[in-house]
Amino acid sequence: NETVYLTVLDGYHCLYIYAIESSSRLMARTTVGMKLPMYCSAVGKAILAFLPHSKVHEILEHAGMKAITPHTIVSEEELFKELDKIKKTGLAVDNQEAKMHMFCLGSPIFDAKGTVFAACRISTRDPYILNEKVQEYSSGILYTAQEISRRMGFIPTAETLFWHGMENPLRIKTAN
Repeated sequence: NETVYLTVLDGYHCLYIYAIESSSRLMARTTVGMKLPMYCSAVGKAILAFLPHSKVHEILEHAGMKAITPHTIVSEEELFKELDKIKKTGLAVDNQEAKMHMFCLGSPIFDAKGTVFAACRISTRDPYILNEKVQEYSSGILYTAQEISRRMGFIPTAETLFWHGMENPLRIKTAN
C-alpha cells in the first residue's frame, strides 16, 4: 500500500517513466516525465552504484552535488561509501535526501548485457520503511527489480542475486 516508481537513466538524471500511487495515503506527486538528480534519490544511487567510477564522476561533475534538504549527501567521499554498500546489497536508501518527510528504498535493474539502465523504488512518508518494515519492503523491492531484470534477459550471478536469502539487509537510522 505504498507508492512505487520506475525510472531510467537519462543522461545525467533519473527519468520517472511509471508510477503506481498508493490509494491509502497522500500522493507523493512525483510526475511521470520528471527528472531527479542521481546523488540524492534511492533510484539514482541504485543506478550509480553499478556504473563505472568514471561515469559516476562525469555525472557528478555535470550535475553538481548541492543540498536539496538538510539530509542530502553533498560529499563525493560519503556518496562513494554509500555506493559501495549499495553494490553489496542491491538496496539504496533515500532518507529525506530529495524531499523532507519522504523515505524510499530503491534497487537497480539490469539489461541482458548486465548493464544497469533503470531502477525501481518504493516511497512513503513514514520512516517505518527504514526501520521496523525494512526487511519486508527491501525484500519486495529487491525481488521486483531482480524479476524485471530477469525479464529483460539478465541472468543474475551470485553477486547480483541480492534478494535471495536476505536475513538482515539494513537497519537505517532515520534522519530527524
